[in-house]
Amino acid sequence: MIILRNDLLRLKGDNPCVVRILWIHPQKGSSFIIKLDDEQALPEPVDLSALQAMLEEGQAELIKENIGATANHYQLPQNHQDKRDVAWRVIEPLIGQEPAIYVASRRGSMIMQRCRETGVVHRTLYRYLKRYWQRGMTPNSLLPDYAASGGKGKTRVGAESSIKRGRPRLHGDRAGVNIDEGMLRIFRLAITRYYAIDARFTLQGAYEQMIKDFFCDRVFDANAGQMTHQDGHYAEAGFPTVGQFGYWFRKEQDELNIKRKRLSPRVYDKDMRGLTGTSTAEVWGPGARYQIDATIADVYLVSRFNRERIIGRPVLYVVIDVFSRMIVGMYIGLEGPSWVGAMMALANTVADKVAYCAHFGKTIEPDEWPCHHLPATILGDRGEIESRYIETLQNNFNVTVENAAAYRADWKGIVEQRFRLLPSKFKAYVPGYIQPDFRARGGQDYRLDAVLDLDQFTRIVIECVLYYNNHHDIVNYDQDKDVAADLVLSVPRQLWWWGLENRSGRLRTFSEDRVQFSLMPTDEATVSVHGIRYSGCFYTCARAVESRWFDRARQRGNWKVRISYDPRAMDQIYLHEPESPLGFEVCQLTPRSRAEVGLSLWEIGQQMDMEKHQLSDHRHHRQLRVADLQAGIEQVVQAAVAQAPVSNDSKRQRTSKIREHRAEEKSLNRHQEAFRLGTKTPSVVPADVIPLHPQTTAPNYSLPDISEILNAFDEES
Repeated sequence: MIILRNDLLRLKGDNPCVVRILWIHPQKGSSFIIKLDDEQALPEPVDLSALQAMLEEGQAELIKENIGATANHYQLPQNHQDKRDVAWRVIEPLIGQEPAIYVASRRGSMIMQRCRETGVVHRTLYRYLKRYWQRGMTPNSLLPDYAASGGKGKTRVGAESSIKRGRPRLHGDRAGVNIDEGMLRIFRLAITRYYAIDARFTLQGAYEQMIKDFFCDRVFDANAGQMTHQDGHYAEAGFPTVGQFGYWFRKEQDELNIKRKRLSPRVYDKDMRGLTGTSTAEVWGPGARYQIDATIADVYLVSRFNRERIIGRPVLYVVIDVFSRMIVGMYIGLEGPSWVGAMMALANTVADKVAYCAHFGKTIEPDEWPCHHLPATILGDRGEIESRYIETLQNNFNVTVENAAAYRADWKGIVEQRFRLLPSKFKAYVPGYIQPDFRARGGQDYRLDAVLDLDQFTRIVIECVLYYNNHHDIVNYDQDKDVAADLVLSVPRQLWWWGLENRSGRLRTFSEDRVQFSLMPTDEATVSVHGIRYSGCFYTCARAVESRWFDRARQRGNWKVRISYDPRAMDQIYLHEPESPLGFEVCQLTPRSRAEVGLSLWEIGQQMDMEKHQLSDHRHHRQLRVADLQAGIEQVVQAAVAQAPVSNDSKRQRTSKIREHRAEEKSLNRHQEAFRLGTKTPSVVPADVIPLHPQTTAPNYSLPDISEILNAFDEES
């Protein structure tokens, strides 16, 4: 084994030690060594062949690792570097004089000469040389040993001495207390009981609560009727200070875990955890995953129909492709955040963007917004995407739906960032945009500045989206090696087109009507005699009329059918019809439901509720009037009963002349009921009539009624 300069050898035997090879004679005859574990050690001459023999016989071994001082220059404090450089300038002329500096008879005079030149005492110069030789013979071996000073890393608890450790107090009579094991247990209990689980406690508050509960004696003052606190066990020395409490908290506790408990794991994981992953690494190209999210825009709008009316802040939905960061769909309206808003945004992902922009007065070329596809996966919020309505989209188009965990908006960090980027382009120019001083005392009421309507604001957002998709440079986009190799600009449209050419395969184009139909809520309607009944409304369609569904419902009973509907406009519902090219048939309201034309599902429900409220209020009034009716009938009946004469005729006698009595009564009624226009109806007073010729039966001169006329016609025929 070859021994080289600066090698470390562990010598065995009666006096084991570790030595460093300082110098080797060119002819390999002699060498100088120095012991590392002896502060008074100086270089010693050793026969190199003897060391070689000890290695071969196993009496010594070569230590491979370097136990000398090593440090990176940029990690060293400046004062450490300064002390190193001073020591190096002092010994640099001496260490170059080899092997004379290692020879005891010559070393002394050389050192004394250097002491006169530098003004450094010989004791200091010897210390510099020994440190240099023992620690690896490099400039950094002269660095000071401040790291070994004091008791860093050593816990000083439970000292038997009553003398207070640390800096003495300048004020007050109490010297302070040393922290012992018992007090540490109290500290830990206070942290666990107050600070860790209750975010209302600051560290100062937890300290004060600990002093009250553990270091004070409670005494009830009967005269004052209240609890007071007095000095406890540590009265003479004083309480532990808040500085001591904070020191042991930072020393013993895992501050990050404590903070996670105080904020709750969901808030900590969302806002404060480290970000080691990247969404882009989970996708392979455009359409692999879309992210969808909504926010309430910080701008107030006015009504399109009456510009004096302020209608509040709109809801902004954004759908973004994870790979390219392209905004592939959007919705601005007053719905949501809800499934209806998400439905509109998802439908916009497959819409023709040229026609969509033209609707708001913006003319674009197809390649400026070339997004009209469904993705392989959609990631959204639980409240909207977890809805059962999304199942139709999953089953019809094989779209995988992922839901972010509750309170974990950071899982959709890419789309969340767009809500900061888009407003930054228009907030300085849009009246009614909410500024930070909105709720400050004396702040401006930005609601009164509103001038934009919903369509105008949508046009502004479209302009921002087009700029972002076509020109915005994504500074922190994490490119994979293929994207980087092709020198693709980190602009959404550039990434989108590169992905279509090199990574595409999951983008799919479908009819906008089919996608909208699949996004609508579904339910069951009832086929009845009056039409297809849903939510109190009745509908009809060509299929129902051709198949005579309503006739069958009247004759055989009702049955259920599956329908889809748009809750914003219930003039139409959509009957599921697998045999139809689009998979549905449009159903229109019947005249029976003409009152519900133009209403939403919510308005229909409100209207029905109002009718039920009115009926409920009227029911009480109606019962009172029914009682009045019954009382009136009883009164008339009682009066009639009181007028009833006492007759001695038999039953046969009373019923035998009903026809004659009816004819006489009819004659009197006709006289009273006859129309006499232009004159006041005279009161009828029966006159005394003296017959010229007595007759047994009085002739009947009354006009015949309709039954008598019909009987006369029958007799003539």
